[in-house]
Amino acid sequence: MNKKIYYLLFVFFMCAKLSAQNSNPVLLVKQEAQLKAPEFLNLIPEGREKEYGFANRNDFAKIKLEEPYETYYVNDKAGKLHFTSANEWRVPVAVNGTYVTLLTVQVVNGKAEVVDFGGNVLAQKLQEFEKLHGTKKNERVIIRNVFLKQDFMTANFKNLHKQNTGANAMELNKQTTEPLYLINKEKPAKTSVALFYSETMQVIKNTNGTK
Repeated sequence: MNKKIYYLLFVFFMCAKLSAQNSNPVLLVKQEAQLKAPEFLNLIPEGREKEYGFANRNDFAKIKLEEPYETYYVNDKAGKLHFTSANEWRVPVAVNGTYVTLLTVQVVNGKAEVVDFGGNVLAQKLQEFEKLHGTKKNERVIIRNVFLKQDFMTANFKNLHKQNTGANAMELNKQTTEPLYLINKEKPAKTSVALFYSETMQVIKNTNGTK
């Protein structure tokens, strides 16, 4: 094969590969987490490993990074609730199959960056939910309701929202019977979208009424 043609094909292949990676933020998140995990583990002060869920520093060599969870926030838009992506993922760090802590990764302009490390309790909550209700690989989501100051999970995120309304925002589907689970409790507590909606809107109404 002509060297020039080979070179052009190689460049085309690399560009296509980079384009695919940029259009797949989860892949970028996993690559960044894998790259930076050792660096963040080494930031843990000697003797404080248990605060991060590790028995000792020997556990650092045993870690396995699990599938990421995307974070969505609840927003009020013209009297309707929407889920809005924060372009932020929590990557569970497991030791011998047990989630012990989390890496927080943000994706901005096609570039992933680990911005935080920790969250032993939340890591445990995520795994507990998985064991009880399971999660779909492409629907691993944490829903942060800043109005109620509560975090929720679901086994089927697609059933909770309508079509994408732009800017990573998806309108809450009030008609769905898909349950939500409050994970701030000792055990994931099942609730309905109807209750989630009414309680959130009541807080918004009360807040707006005091302005």
